[in-house]
Amino acid sequence: MSSSPRRTGWCTASPSPASPACSTPPEEGASWEAVGHAMAGFELAAQYALEREQFGSPIASFQLVQEKLATMLAELTQIQLLTTRMAELQEQDQLTQAMASLVKMTTARTALAICRQARDMMGGNGLLLEHHVARHLTDMEVVSTYEGTDSIQALIVGRDITGISAFTRKTGG
Repeated sequence: MSSSPRRTGWCTASPSPASPACSTPPEEGASWEAVGHAMAGFELAAQYALEREQFGSPIASFQLVQEKLATMLAELTQIQLLTTRMAELQEQDQLTQAMASLVKMTTARTALAICRQARDMMGGNGLLLEHHVARHLTDMEVVSTYEGTDSIQALIVGRDITGISAFTRKTGG
């Protein structure tokens, strides 16, 4: 990512010292929302695995379920750390549009995958509203779309990497 912050899309001139010149980029809010849905999906899947019995044992006792839970937790931890770093950069006024887009793209993709894995782990029960995973999965489909799909976020990051806009096919912007 380029080192100079580019403040496009979410900054406005500050009419008074009481209001900040730059608000939180929309991608930051969407990224935190994705983390929340991923956390919920993981927690619901872990609880379900402990409660659901198959062949006389909780499904949490099976190797494949434990591997899935471990992978989900690793992915969840990654996006929590990534989003926390984004917030730190925002506080330091060093967050660029490309950085925010990279985080939104990554958190949305990862959280959607975690929610899908949680739904899969629950089988048909994952579709029932009483288990809430289907709601988080559906909400993640929405989060993945607003403020730009991961494809649009990737184009913003790609422009930052190459200096060429795939939107206009022109250099420098």
